Amino acid sequence: MVALLFGLFWLCSEPQKDPTQCDLMDSTPLIEQVATVKESFTVQPDHIPDATKMIDPMPSPSDKHEKTKREILVFVSANCPPCEKWKRCEMNRFLDAGWAVGIVDQHSYGLTPTFEIESGEKKATIKGYTTLEQAAEAVR
Repeated sequence: MVALLFGLFWLCSEPQKDPTQCDLMDSTPLIEQVATVKESFTVQPDHIPDATKMIDPMPSPSDKHEKTKREILVFVSANCPPCEKWKRCEMNRFLDAGWAVGIVDQHSYGLTPTFEIESGEKKATIKGYTTLEQAAEAVR
């Protein structure tokens, strides 16, 4: 009886599909539908203005001023864990923000890292580990 039920179940079940194959449908109706939609579109001619007739927009007041140059000199010493940490963690943040960064290892500072910061006309010196936000605040 169990064998009979198993046989009937096996005969009535759908054949197993190969999971690596995809069902392909007839694409003809889809192609015809796309063709009718395509015909309903109207093509606009490309408008390319004559460059000789273009008028420059009025420059904004901020365009007249050159961007403030921001520089930071980092005075480091050999075997200085805070100096190495600053180079690993903070230096790329300064570079990404557009700062010019200089590393100085021959100096007379006793405490390192020491930072000399310049932004436009403003200058500041900070002793000890400094973040981008602290440096920006120092020359604000």
